[in-house]
Amino acid sequence: MQGKKSTKRDKKRFLEALSRRHGIVSLACKEAGISNRTFYNWCDRDPEFAEQAEEIREIEIGIIAEDRMAEAIIVHKDMAMVRFYLQSRNRKYIQKLQTEIHDPTKELADLLCLDE
Repeated sequence: MQGKKSTKRDKKRFLEALSRRHGIVSLACKEAGISNRTFYNWCDRDPEFAEQAEEIREIEIGIIAEDRMAEAIIVHKDMAMVRFYLQSRNRKYIQKLQTEIHDPTKELADLLCLDE
């Protein structure tokens, strides 16, 4: 059984690998020389480790998403992505929702031609 110092060192090595491998757990496990099961056991038993791993994954996934969005906008000139990007980043581009107030009495009157 590994000692606490070596487990702590292994976790640190894994987190560094996770960052290098863009948040992909299976690749980080392979690089760090641990099984996927070990990673998930560590997460179950060590909330601080789990939080650190999740932070790295969120950052890396965010970077990948931003890269793909930029590619769609700049390279492919995808107007749907341009709209999505603007609406999600800037309040003045958010579409205003128009709502209709439904008056059931008016609808019934229209059906029965009572307004005439």
